[in-house]
Amino acid sequence: MSRCGFPRLAMVVVGLLISGVCGARDVSAQGLIWSLPQDGSWVRFEGEIKQTELRPDSPGGDVEMEWIQHVVVKSVGTETAEFEGEMVPCRWIEIVSMTGKPSEGGIDTGPIGTAIYKVLIPESVVTGDIVDQLTSIPVSFLPIVKGYRKIGTRDVETLTTPTLQVYPVASLIRHFETLQPVGDATEDVDTPVGFINSQKYTGQLQQESRTARISDSAEIWRSSEVPFGLAKWTFKGTRELKESFEPRDAFHAVTEISAELTVHETGMNAESELTIPE
Repeated sequence: MSRCGFPRLAMVVVGLLISGVCGARDVSAQGLIWSLPQDGSWVRFEGEIKQTELRPDSPGGDVEMEWIQHVVVKSVGTETAEFEGEMVPCRWIEIVSMTGKPSEGGIDTGPIGTAIYKVLIPESVVTGDIVDQLTSIPVSFLPIVKGYRKIGTRDVETLTTPTLQVYPVASLIRHFETLQPVGDATEDVDTPVGFINSQKYTGQLQQESRTARISDSAEIWRSSEVPFGLAKWTFKGTRELKESFEPRDAFHAVTEISAELTVHETGMNAESELTIPE
């Protein structure tokens, strides 16, 4: 298998998981889900992920890799379930992410390039707010009642976390507490489904430990015209390393990652792809 094949695909996740050693809880909030459309709705995003391994001392220079990615978000059922001591209306949300190389069938994900998340979300927690209106605290979590995950050819797993966490396995979009609108006016974003009126936001995040530092930034375009409220997003990330005994100015970049995904299709006939084990 080539050096730029599916083993390299795992490098995207490995490089991003440096954030785990930086001491901060890495959670995913309403990055993909800003609103709840009618049950049965779905949206499909398409785009590219690019990764560069920086090798300034190597005769062969940097190593550049690219993959295509499809992400589908869909509403696949309703249920009343207990949340915070009360029986409340909930929604089954399924996120299907496929990352790999182009093929005759569209995309060849190999044994590890497909991730499916199916979670039951209380409808009341999907507010679209960046900051809680009552507490003025940034909205950092998307709570779930229960959930399941299937990565590649592995068996279905029951999620043990109380929140939806799809970064970085299923998507590079993540929560940014500094997410801010760009200007006061909306703009029309050109997509394969037509021009979508959207509000652009930008966000930044930096986490650091004694040996690793990540610096992430993103642009997102939110829109009420798209199921779940997102029309497009971009992501840029840098991973830096140093020895624990070295000073902070010894950090040096080892990996750069970028992604851009845009809505390509929407529909009203969503069906689940994940069979929940009995």
